[in-house]
Amino acid sequence: MNIDLPASLSHAYLITGGTGESRAALARRLAAAYLCEGNGPAPCGTCKHCRKAAAGIHPDVTVLSPLPDRREIGVDQARALRSDAYVRPNEGRRKVYIIDPADAMNPAAQNALLKVLEDGPAYAAFLLLAGEPGKLLDTVRSRCEPFPLPPEEAPVDPELAELAEELAELLLTGDEFAVAKGLTALELEKPRADQLAALLAEAENRIAKRLAACPARGAKALRALKACRENAVFNPGPGHTLGFIAASLFREA
Repeated sequence: MNIDLPASLSHAYLITGGTGESRAALARRLAAAYLCEGNGPAPCGTCKHCRKAAAGIHPDVTVLSPLPDRREIGVDQARALRSDAYVRPNEGRRKVYIIDPADAMNPAAQNALLKVLEDGPAYAAFLLLAGEPGKLLDTVRSRCEPFPLPPEEAPVDPELAELAEELAELLLTGDEFAVAKGLTALELEKPRADQLAALLAEAENRIAKRLAACPARGAKALRALKACRENAVFNPGPGHTLGFIAASLFREA
């Protein structure tokens, strides 16, 4: 997946969406970018820091995951990371901490990291990877810049594909009453959060492919669906999500 990195890197990112593999790949690129000493856009991929970060052997890149016999990242691990963050880098200009999966941190571990996330040393950078970001405390999320990945292309269940095509058509061509009626009917089906997310993601893919035919309406629909994806960390209910889509489509510019 070719994702453009920001020209100016934040001290902390919350990476969501995609798959575990794509989140980890992005974290490795960001880690290399923090440490890169090449010319031009970072990461250059050729300097010693980029090569070490890509190989997973850079002494200034630390990955924090649950211990082998644990399902959670505990408070002792978080405290050890916090202490290490105040030790200056070994080789590079920065120290990068990849917490994967960040949603495996228990509440005590999350609270232990709050101060260093907000006011840590300037050379420290934090990458929190989360498949279920709603498990993170609001105080943790607010200290990180969101970096949502788009849905991964994958074989689509035929029933989901049919529903997504109907939804895409509705969002691209339906009038306000038709869209409200259709989304209300969808809400009444009481979809689980993961089912609704998959449906909206597939509808987003289909609308993107038809954007040239419906540029104005398509752009509005894509903005609404992207906002739903980014705000999924707040665990909104289906009614709030679908109501937001309807309101966004017909809100005056």
